[in-house]
Amino acid sequence: MGPAVAVAGRAATLVRARPLAAAVLVAALAMPAGAPAAPAAADRPRLGAYRGLGTWVDIFDGREHDDPGGAVADMAARGVRTLYLETSNFSQKRSIVYPAAVGRFIEAAHAAEMRVVAWYLPGFQNGRLDFQRSRDAIRFRSPGGERFDSFGLDIESSAVENVRRRNARLLKLSRRLRELVGPGYPLGAIIPSPRGMNLQPDYWPGFPYEELAAIYDVFLPMGYYSYRTETEEDARDYTRRNVTIIRKQTGMPRVPIHAIGGLAGDSSRAEARGFVHAVREHGLLGGSLYDFGTTPDGRWDELASIPVNPVQSPALPVKLGDPAELGNIPGSDTSHPKEVFYRAGGLDGDRVLELEAYDVGDGEVGVWVNWERLAVLDPGPPGEWTAGLSFVIPDAMLDDDAANYVQLVAEGDHPDWSEWGVRAVRLTVP
Repeated sequence: MGPAVAVAGRAATLVRARPLAAAVLVAALAMPAGAPAAPAAADRPRLGAYRGLGTWVDIFDGREHDDPGGAVADMAARGVRTLYLETSNFSQKRSIVYPAAVGRFIEAAHAAEMRVVAWYLPGFQNGRLDFQRSRDAIRFRSPGGERFDSFGLDIESSAVENVRRRNARLLKLSRRLRELVGPGYPLGAIIPSPRGMNLQPDYWPGFPYEELAAIYDVFLPMGYYSYRTETEEDARDYTRRNVTIIRKQTGMPRVPIHAIGGLAGDSSRAEARGFVHAVREHGLLGGSLYDFGTTPDGRWDELASIPVNPVQSPALPVKLGDPAELGNIPGSDTSHPKEVFYRAGGLDGDRVLELEAYDVGDGEVGVWVNWERLAVLDPGPPGEWTAGLSFVIPDAMLDDDAANYVQLVAEGDHPDWSEWGVRAVRLTVP
């Protein structure tokens, strides 16, 4: 994407001939004593700019910059909630390459009730320059006085070849940005594909996930599956792995994530569907493909089903057999307002799905198994739990060797969530 190094495919693949050096070795760097701690819960910024469907525009997208108002109108018609707009990169001569167009983008997007996140690509060669250009994006004002809703740092350049030096400069810049904006401003870390970094270990070994998680509020992994996959299931698995690695390496199962999928022009409709399935199965804040101008109609059709999620607790998918009350339940869980995914291992033979449901209306909640519709929950008494619901899942819907997913999906959508819930969801042998 505007992110230039497509690690999802191979180290140092250049997108649109970005002037970046080849990827080189990097080593882990511990966060020094006295570094800023993660903000307290009461001070954490709102992450609305990262929720739901997003799209990307970089400084090389001439058509969009020629007509920001028209581009935004097209985005809004596609259901886009957030525009991620590149302001500059380390090789450009200006902090804001196209200031007039940027102002029009911001004002048009806000008029369409869309958010706008600025992003900048640092080279880590000149710390003063990288900070100044990031600061100028954060402080930018349109002619009408409007500003960006958030800022994301595009962390991917390997122009600095020395291991410790690159990480040290990344973390120093990141801490300076947090100090600049304070704890209440949302900052996004746009990072290379975690799975890609594992597969290409000479690109950025020892990537500082934990240190970045103490500074940034949300991760945006550049999970360009289109460099490595050809099927729906491959794209789904690649995206899952990116999420799993971030959660493990940060030590934060609930770390906020907005996933960036494959390059839109190289992504098949099936791959886009697999990407969206993974975004939903893990309850991510949102998702997007890179970039707006290269996204075909068929991809937008798939992306339209990305929900506008809050940060969820527990993080999805939940292990089958968990007795917790999940959904959008007054006085209980409200962090899974649209859907809940349950996961089990391989299953051979028929199974019986048992559950209890809360305040379910007629046709309100569907039951899916591995993305095939199984049933719709019968309506129950308003404001009460209905026990003893059971459904037979035929063996043909289950995978003997891979993970199986049970999905409960409510009809409500942001911001008009319905009240519903499930608990004591389990599988038994008939």
